[in-house]
Amino acid sequence: MNLMWIAQFAMKRPTDKTIRIWRIVFGLILILALYYNLIILNKWVETTYFGQDLANFEMTIKYILIALGIVPVFMWASNICLAKKKYVKIIQIVFWILLMFVAGKVLKASPNIDIDFLIWFMSLFPLIAWITGKCITSNCMKYKEKITKIRV
Repeated sequence: MNLMWIAQFAMKRPTDKTIRIWRIVFGLILILALYYNLIILNKWVETTYFGQDLANFEMTIKYILIALGIVPVFMWASNICLAKKKYVKIIQIVFWILLMFVAGKVLKASPNIDIDFLIWFMSLFPLIAWITGKCITSNCMKYKEKITKIRV
């Protein structure tokens, strides 16, 4: 009976309110964790990108990484649809890749579980949202789609 309950729960689509709440929680955790670790604790980020040494712009890079958390917060606050469902799924997979990139660029200061693991773990949520396609609000599901009703 428990296995059937889990299967039924996995098949259901979450409500719009639940999706919006989890977006804001996700965004705030990401912003606060990155801000605390990169700015307050002054942890390092790798400053070599594509063969270019950007050590002079380390603080700028840190703030750009923190700004990634604004995306889910903005989507929650505005509740606007910016793209069709298939493009939202592409945005979710790009966000997953960006979070994996960020997790690799934050350098560990100690061998303990740190912010890089948290970001890696949080990157699994956009991946799951992309695979299932269930984390898109109902007003964005049919955004810019022509709906024709056939009445009999």
